[in-house]
Amino acid sequence: MRRRRRRNVFGVWITVLVIVFVLSIFGLFFWKISSIKNSPEFGEDVKSQYLFIDKDNNEGYYIVINGSMRTVNVIKLKNHVYNSELKKEINFSSPVLSLEVLKEMFSLDVVYSYYSVLDSVKIVKLSEKYGKRYENFGELLKYLTTRGLKLFDYFSFDGVLKMLRPETTLTSPSFAKLIDALGRFSVRIKDIPTITEKPLEIKVGNKTLERLYIDLEKLNQLKQELGG
Repeated sequence: MRRRRRRNVFGVWITVLVIVFVLSIFGLFFWKISSIKNSPEFGEDVKSQYLFIDKDNNEGYYIVINGSMRTVNVIKLKNHVYNSELKKEINFSSPVLSLEVLKEMFSLDVVYSYYSVLDSVKIVKLSEKYGKRYENFGELLKYLTTRGLKLFDYFSFDGVLKMLRPETTLTSPSFAKLIDALGRFSVRIKDIPTITEKPLEIKVGNKTLERLYIDLEKLNQLKQELGG
């Protein structure tokens, strides 16, 4: 009888420990998700802008999420695009300044700004985390519009951001918002309009500058589409 009681007590404790373990896992699971979804950065009531710079392909992707309009506008641009009206250029070596110029160029009231500078190695690693293999950020971006945000993505963001650092200001909520919006909202991808296809070389004193002039008339049309 005593042995049976001991076995019963032991069995009860094992059951209790298993239940506590399972509840802890579920608690951690929902805490992780809610901490991201409840972040102000994830909210749909504010505009967010992103700049992804694909170094090896010399391309930039300016992304604006407008939750109230349920739209994601992706503007593809090249290095040294120049706005003659503002007398300012987009220089990939200064992503923070480039974001400020783009914000001014399109007259947007964005609240959050992020950038990430990637080479082909990082793009491959990033795409592999989502089951694909791309060396071009544009291809990865198009794939994410068909994929959207998955439940277990919430647990991969820390690893993704660690891989992208130090050349990024992305956070887990901001990256989650981007993937979620790409999958749920209307996505429009366009090139920034330029007068020439390749940059012009301009000599200023002893310096030679590269400038790819923006077509201001077409830019204004694009600006209206973005709501600026």
